[in-house]
Amino acid sequence: MRIFLCVCAGWALSACTVGPTYQFPEIDLPDRYSLLEPVSKVSRADLDWWLDFDDPVLTRLVDAGMDGNLSVAQARQRIREAEAILRRDSVAITGNATASARGNSNGSDTASAGIEANFGLAGRTQWASRAARQRLKAAKLGENEARRLLLSELGNAYVQMRFLQRSLETRQQDLASRRRTLRDLNTLLEAGAATQLDVLRARALVSETRSEVPDIRAGIIAQRNRISTLLGQPVGTLGVDLGYQGKQPLPRQTGQASVPADLLRSRPDIRIAERRYAAAVSDLGVAQASRYPSLNLSGLITAPLESGSWNERIVAGLTMPVFAQPALVASADAAEARAQQAYLQWRQNVLTAVEEVENALTRLQAARDTVNTTGDLVSLNKRALELSRRLVSEGGEATVLDVIDRERSLSAARARQAGALRDLALAYIDLRVGLGIGYEDIIEDQKPTEAAQVTRAAVSSAALGSVPDKHAVDGQ
Repeated sequence: MRIFLCVCAGWALSACTVGPTYQFPEIDLPDRYSLLEPVSKVSRADLDWWLDFDDPVLTRLVDAGMDGNLSVAQARQRIREAEAILRRDSVAITGNATASARGNSNGSDTASAGIEANFGLAGRTQWASRAARQRLKAAKLGENEARRLLLSELGNAYVQMRFLQRSLETRQQDLASRRRTLRDLNTLLEAGAATQLDVLRARALVSETRSEVPDIRAGIIAQRNRISTLLGQPVGTLGVDLGYQGKQPLPRQTGQASVPADLLRSRPDIRIAERRYAAAVSDLGVAQASRYPSLNLSGLITAPLESGSWNERIVAGLTMPVFAQPALVASADAAEARAQQAYLQWRQNVLTAVEEVENALTRLQAARDTVNTTGDLVSLNKRALELSRRLVSEGGEATVLDVIDRERSLSAARARQAGALRDLALAYIDLRVGLGIGYEDIIEDQKPTEAAQVTRAAVSSAALGSVPDKHAVDGQ
């Protein structure tokens, strides 16, 4: 009984905590992005933004990637690891117990049980448990971050592959057109209306076009291989038809962005950095609590197996880390520096996220304007090529060089149009990914209490030299 009471007393003493409290970090952000007025936050119905492309193949690839991507699978295993660490660090008592039974010379048998326990006072265990809880939340958010990055890489690879397939198609069209020009020139040469130099120029243009095709084919294969790897499948076993469908991905929407402050909630990498900052503050609490005494208990209970009286022996003592104080103070200072680094990393993530969204909006606007003009450019060059050919065949003012120049201009216009469609799709993907859209959000178990209430206060530039003094860790 005395051992039980001592254990309970040690447990109660270990619940007393010293150390910092957590203050939710904040940063001053503009109330809007520079190119768009603030709009309402993205709804659940808008999460699957890849459906805006109306592309069944892309939808199948995204579904397969969410199930098979190895980075997402690794993130799930990191959650398991964090859960195990939380169970380990939540154990308030460390030590061991032994039991034995023996017979005496007088014929009586006895059983004995021994216990050794250590209680870290000043809340060291509670701080460690809080740090483990924050890292578990960060690990759960890590799965969302892995999905966000998967959507970015998979979307980019798919758009690039379709762009190269479109480029291959246009090169084949160019090749057919230039072979036609070469045939026409051979006919004119036989009639004495063209020169050998004109024919050589046309043949050189055909050879130039043919030389571009192998690199484009190799690029298509490389993007297909990339898609297979992102889906966690060996090259050549994808099972999805990636043949060209005759068009490039084009989003139906123009893309909208909420206010920059929403990134603090929607971007998993920002939320991960904030959870890691909270864990670093808890680590600081562990370091500070380690400077206080710990309670050590050891005891032995002996009891007869049949009849007789019980014997209890218990020894309790406090371990005072007197001579270790310099080292412990240094460890606490190092923990404080790590907490400050984590805060600055959170701040860096926020600024980077805002930059990414601003850049995506700029590229999206530029690509949209370019797409609107390249259609007319292709149409005008087609008409100019047809007119040049007719004038040459009829002996008009146009020359063979005019035909070749028009063919080059038409090829450049088609390439420009394909590139603009690619840039528009990539900018749209970057915007959606930059806003943190495209995964099922984790609903965190947040139940703030009066004793652990998150205080939202802006961190001024003067506070950058030290970790804020007040942090409410368990309200996170």
